[in-house]
Amino acid sequence: MNKVSVIKAITKLYFAAAVAGSATHIIHAAGKTGLHGWEMYTTPLLIDGLAIIGLIMRGDDFSKRNQTIGFRVQCIMGLLSLIANVYAAESAGGVMYGVAIVLMFIGAEWLSSNIESADVDKAAEVADKRKAAAAKGAATRAANKAKATAKTRRTTTPKHLKAV
Repeated sequence: MNKVSVIKAITKLYFAAAVAGSATHIIHAAGKTGLHGWEMYTTPLLIDGLAIIGLIMRGDDFSKRNQTIGFRVQCIMGLLSLIANVYAAESAGGVMYGVAIVLMFIGAEWLSSNIESADVDKAAEVADKRKAAAAKGAATRAANKAKATAKTRRTTTPKHLKAV
């Protein structure tokens, strides 16, 4: 297992911890609004569950339109999650913790989706070198063609001056 895989696994654990912490706050907030029993315990599915669906929809397997929809769903549900996490607080420390939970959710998701191995940089460098070599080759061919055309024009006698 390489370092990139380890870091990705750790960010996924942070993401799971943020979802678990957020779920407990959302359940508490639901209880404060008067919900009881199963209603109270299903509210995390309505908020963070939809945020996770939005996250998945932003993946490379989905169309650009679906990625945009997923981003919007994530933003809306993230805002609702933030509101519920802050509402659940009973002190200033609780408010800060609720905000921190949502920030950890966002940060872990962002990190996980942006971690790449050094191989990506090496592949981009090779591609850039190939592109530069192709451009140089095209420029050389164009210059050689221009020289050949100019040489042909100078050495060719016009038809009206040729002896018949």
